[in-house]
Amino acid sequence: PRLSTVNEFFLFHGTKPTAVSSICKTGFNLDLSGSNKGTLYGPGIYCAESSAKADEYAQDDKDGIYRGLYAMLLCRVTLGNPAINEEVSPDVEEIARLLEADDKHSVVGDREKVRGTYREFILRDARQIYPSYAVVYRRKAV
Repeated sequence: PRLSTVNEFFLFHGTKPTAVSSICKTGFNLDLSGSNKGTLYGPGIYCAESSAKADEYAQDDKDGIYRGLYAMLLCRVTLGNPAINEEVSPDVEEIARLLEADDKHSVVGDREKVRGTYREFILRDARQIYPSYAVVYRRKAV
């Protein structure tokens, strides 16, 4: 069961199949944050409550046994006391200051409110996220 005392949720993280294996073995690597799609809210591990949003970050492997397949993780995430950001263009320095003040533990980027898309959840501490399930899939051609 989820632990409401630490604001725990199940959230999706889009990636590629070979990265799933690495993340499940050694955990998330914050040094790789932004290496795929950028860092609107600054460095961190980006998650979403919508699999459609996570799919935007998913990549396929170009070769090997996962060639042409995409992946995402369904993770247990503890948000703690999140900093809520509702800006179209977030002030990354202000976000960093809030997180360093030690009373905020994550960021919720409310893109749903400001852009009509999906909320994003950003963690700066890999101890706050645990990959519970791996989902490997093929996108259907439209």
